[in-house]
Amino acid sequence: MPSTRIAELAAQIQDNTAKVDHYLQSRSLPSPSFHEDGPVDFQIEDEEIQKARETALDSSLELHQLLLGPAMCLRPLNGVSLQAIYKYSIASHVPIHGTITFASLAHKCSTTTSLSETDLRRIVRFAIAHHRVFTEPRTGHVAHSAASRKLASDANARAGLGYMFDEVWQAFAHTVAAREAFRGSDEPNRSGWSLSQRTDRPVWEHYAAHPAMAARFAASMSAFSNGLGLDPAFLTNNYPWSSIHNTNDTTNTTTPPHPPTVVDVGGSRGNISIALASSHPTLHLIVQDLPPMIAGAAASVPLHLASRISFAAHDFFDPQPVVAADVYLFRNIFHNWSDGHVVRILRATVPALRRGSRVVVNDYLLPERGSVGPGREREVR
Repeated sequence: MPSTRIAELAAQIQDNTAKVDHYLQSRSLPSPSFHEDGPVDFQIEDEEIQKARETALDSSLELHQLLLGPAMCLRPLNGVSLQAIYKYSIASHVPIHGTITFASLAHKCSTTTSLSETDLRRIVRFAIAHHRVFTEPRTGHVAHSAASRKLASDANARAGLGYMFDEVWQAFAHTVAAREAFRGSDEPNRSGWSLSQRTDRPVWEHYAAHPAMAARFAASMSAFSNGLGLDPAFLTNNYPWSSIHNTNDTTNTTTPPHPPTVVDVGGSRGNISIALASSHPTLHLIVQDLPPMIAGAAASVPLHLASRISFAAHDFFDPQPVVAADVYLFRNIFHNWSDGHVVRILRATVPALRRGSRVVVNDYLLPERGSVGPGREREVR
């Protein structure tokens, strides 16, 4: 009997999952679990095992879709329960390592807004079924899963959830309308986001007038910057930072050169600069972003790094004020802008460059269609 695609996929899942499981067990690493005390991040450092994990995920996705069938694949997943969990701060009212009844949880959530026990029960049970957020260990009692515990204990994770639902999903819903209204414009104030927020300002100008939104965006970027494939270690470990030397004092051989200076353009709360300063003790870093983005950010820099990391307000469409730095770093900046706007950013940087200055771009590269697995293909598209 010839092998079918679903049988082939099942075999791939079994084989590659066994590789990941052996790797975790051999290194005494925790096995994946949604238990409240389960790991929320993977610690796979072996490239071959990471590939096995990705293959198992890709095969699982394809098998799920095949067994679901084309008609059901046309029904998008409803994420409104997660939106409600963010809006009503539900995770923060569930005790760590304990349970709470739906009635008591609804009462706690209703101190700031009206939320009935009936609606709360629907929200939580939907989240359990679809997202593995929360558990119901016995009927009528709510406890944390690893995912909901992450929301309860990590302010950046909560910010990321709010940003996705209050801004990103709203922009998705208005994207087609924006295409119709603005006829292909690539201006940042003519987009689905602009329509959803009812503003004619570009996003950064809107944030400047709404500091709470700006702070949430900055926190969410901190949460997302450590996702799979976005770990700062890829940048800190794989660019030759040790080859950077200050080029400003080449004519003066009697005075020791100044430490190399890296300008982290659009660096938000400075997470990447902190990682670079921690890994490379010779670097001095200047984090630039709009005032709402960097407000209060210096307070979160570890004391032993504070002398080497500073913050400065700067709009990267304006001329770069730091002249003759050794590196101008643009991490995850350009993918947010059309080609014309990226050219504007670079042109604003050029006058500050001197011989030996480097422009380092750490950003997404869109792979050729079909050159990566289905999971990665979905992510990049």
